[in-house]
Amino acid sequence: MASRRNFKKTIQFVSSELITDVYFRCLMSNKIEEDKVDKIVLEIAENSREYILRANRPTGKDNPQLVKAYFRKLYADWQKTMEKIVGEIEKL
Repeated sequence: MASRRNFKKTIQFVSSELITDVYFRCLMSNKIEEDKVDKIVLEIAENSREYILRANRPTGKDNPQLVKAYFRKLYADWQKTMEKIVGEIEKL
């Protein structure tokens, strides 16, 4: 990511879009259980908070190579988590 600020904005945007999608699917279909919807929305919110907090505290602040490696790993972890959540949303 180009900057920490842009990464945090991206996390917030994607999280809000996923939550909107979950509630939209819930409203459009009567077959979806509300417990599953609440569980997924809570998981999205918790992950959003976790990754924003992790973005605020990089390790090895003095060494640019360590910081780059930290953010690459953070971004990769975030992508895996979002893919898992999107899979859960599509199963609804």
